Amino acid sequence: MNLVCVINSMGGGGAERVMSILSEGLARRGHSVTVLTLDPSIPDFYPVPPGVERSKAEGPSGDCRWYQFARQRERVLALRASVLARGPDLVISFVDVTNVLTLAALKSSAIPVAVCEHINPLQYRLPPHWELLRRLLYPSAAAVVMLTADTLPWARSMARGTRVAAIPDPVPAPVFSPESQRPEFFGKGRNILGMGRLIEQKGFDILLRAFAKLSQGFQDWNLTILGEGPRRGALEDLRDRLGLAGRASLPGASRAPYDVLRHTDLFVLSSRFEGFGMALAEAMTCGVACVSFDCPSGPGLMVRNGVDGLLVPPKDEAALARAMVLLMSDDRRREELAARAPEVERRFGIEKYLDEWEALMAELAGSAARSRAS
Repeated sequence: MNLVCVINSMGGGGAERVMSILSEGLARRGHSVTVLTLDPSIPDFYPVPPGVERSKAEGPSGDCRWYQFARQRERVLALRASVLARGPDLVISFVDVTNVLTLAALKSSAIPVAVCEHINPLQYRLPPHWELLRRLLYPSAAAVVMLTADTLPWARSMARGTRVAAIPDPVPAPVFSPESQRPEFFGKGRNILGMGRLIEQKGFDILLRAFAKLSQGFQDWNLTILGEGPRRGALEDLRDRLGLAGRASLPGASRAPYDVLRHTDLFVLSSRFEGFGMALAEAMTCGVACVSFDCPSGPGLMVRNGVDGLLVPPKDEAALARAMVLLMSDDRRREELAARAPEVERRFGIEKYLDEWEALMAELAGSAARSRAS
């Protein structure tokens, strides 16, 4: 099958990581795959895999505000031209606004479009103008793909009569660098790791406050928050106000997260909400004991509470601190959870993910053929 996969960029982020995995897997299974990005100003963080064509729509660079109608029209027309030039059997689009733009670009074509949400839309709302466009255009999609079953009712209400499906993100097996060594930014002693974009959603402010509650009793433990984003300054200010300078570091994003995770003693996911929670999945596959908020949605699917990790009530800072103390003070319990954690890869492995996508692709291709015949 000839596929075009559309995403705003291949910069750092969970959706971009999954796009890399999906495109590589489908190409490996014999499909012709092009990854097409909209914003040419954002450099690739994730390299496009061998066997996958890389293309950029020749539209405007940078952020296009909704009211910049000429720039938005230019962007939509560039996207349409790029897709039509490849004559795909199916277009797969990732992430809300990009989904809207892709559907707008291809609305009058006969090319089926599967749009994928990569955040929980019940927790994260688009600005009203984009929300209205999404509601108007999603019914024209061939399928709306969510990450978890609990968000399917939203998809059905958003796109009545359209095929909806839940396909969780894939959990790849970890790949370590041969020269992997303990990161210098870990310092001495044991380390707690949080990982993700430095944005409000990820709750790193909650993690810092939870660590501050227990840090005096655990002088041999430090905290590292791995990632980059617009909240860096605010988080660094909070760290300093909490008296955690020298105990909590924010060293930036890493292109080799598995090499960091293999030297981590405890992973904490402090997100207010998630689409799925790839950082948590990656930590579990590396055999790291994990504590996670049981936030909407994703962590509760991966973590079997008390078996391969601990779940605590969402946004409950005190409960998070207590769970961290429980594992920081009990090596045996921490090791027991860590030993079971990699089993998550069997439940959410890449091949299962690709099987589900290929089944959906075959279904959509059959529907498109029947529509053309009629």
